[in-house]
Amino acid sequence: MDEKFSRQPVVLVADDEREAVAILSEVLKRQGYLVKVATDGKEAMEIIENGNIDLAIIDVFMPYLSGIDICRQVKSDPQRRLLPIVMITGLGDEKDKVEALESGTDDFLNKPFNFTELLPRLRSLLRMKFLNEELDSAENVIYALARAIEAKDKYTQGHTERVSSYARQLGERLKLPSQDLSALYSGGILHDVGKIGIPDSILNKPAKLTEEEFDLIKKHPLIGAQICQPLQSVRNVIPIIRHHHEKMDGSGYPDGLKGEEIPLLARIMAIVDVYDALTTERSYRRALSPDESLGILFSEADKGWWDKELLVEFGEMVRPR
Repeated sequence: MDEKFSRQPVVLVADDEREAVAILSEVLKRQGYLVKVATDGKEAMEIIENGNIDLAIIDVFMPYLSGIDICRQVKSDPQRRLLPIVMITGLGDEKDKVEALESGTDDFLNKPFNFTELLPRLRSLLRMKFLNEELDSAENVIYALARAIEAKDKYTQGHTERVSSYARQLGERLKLPSQDLSALYSGGILHDVGKIGIPDSILNKPAKLTEEEFDLIKKHPLIGAQICQPLQSVRNVIPIIRHHHEKMDGSGYPDGLKGEEIPLLARIMAIVDVYDALTTERSYRRALSPDESLGILFSEADKGWWDKELLVEFGEMVRPR
């Protein structure tokens, strides 16, 4: 294999024409790939579900389950949607190609096979697959870091999960698109990841912070945004991390944004973050009831701190019935 991958790539070849399977398998094995074979759609789907496949080459027409059906299932599964799929089609099957594109296929392979063209395309798809795995690994480290920060303080344990749930529920109530709902959930987990750069003595201080200590606390949104900046997979979460302490009147931090200058998702996060803090016990006070907490939030909205329209929706969502 002329390409150095971090591990041996595993490629699925699925085609009910056994001769085509044999030819493709032999060529791929010579490239250093580990090849798994299926001769019908059901078998191919089982291999994908049970094995660590890096790339799938699938014929459009197979018994039990078509290649297009397999592609739709894979691409709709968050755990497998980044699996590259190359669809085998006939040269004249334009209708099938359109349907395959709509199902999410990454590339096409025409019969008879042109390996001079095929192999570089497969290597390119595998490089992208392995890069995505590296990014996912880095993302997992960031999520683990966020939870480790939370776990250090018994009073904040469970905070990120609750905030994520509140934010997503409010987003659903507002009928926001799915990508915004995902960003709200991830933002809830990651919004305080920048606190890794703040001394524990300040984070866990039971008494009132000094002005200098509070100035340090105010740096955590910027630190969090910088930590997540290199990760493409959480790029849409960075505005939430950076701006969840902004206030509508411009008195928040770190950028002093006003009104709709503050991203909508950050305005949502600001409300649910404060609500959860108020309704949970802290070292310096008891947990407040939902009504008490909403009363404080509405009084602060009257001062110009929070988006009142969002707060009304949130209040209707969480107020005891």
